Amino acid sequence: MAEVIELAPGASENGLATMLAELVSQNLADKPHKRADFAKLEGRVAIVAEDAGVALTLEFQRGRLIVHDGIVGIPDVTVRAPSDDVMAMSLVELTPRRALPDPRGETMRKVWEGMRSDRIRVHGALLHAPLMLRLTRVMSVH
Repeated sequence: MAEVIELAPGASENGLATMLAELVSQNLADKPHKRADFAKLEGRVAIVAEDAGVALTLEFQRGRLIVHDGIVGIPDVTVRAPSDDVMAMSLVELTPRRALPDPRGETMRKVWEGMRSDRIRVHGALLHAPLMLRLTRVMSVH
């Protein structure tokens, strides 16, 4: 089954939304092994880039992604962070065997530091751990 990634009406005006849609599309094209995780993703992830005053929702429907401008529906997970941190999350290093976030990686250390300092806030991640792990694998360029 081919993956479907689309921008909802109005989302093409949101630069962060278009960048993240392109990132997912490129990752799936460059790394076909990510398609299995993408096919299992189901749920809504809201991302708020507080410094830019921009929000978007990633709505995953098992093999389909709709990127919305703003927060749409009730998100399962919400990430609030400066836009640089949002984009840096795509650089999270993954462990070779299990493709889990590598706590020894430089980017992962910066993310943890941002979470400890409350610069990066993630709501709902523990309740939706499978969604977060698959999302991290799909979004990471590694």
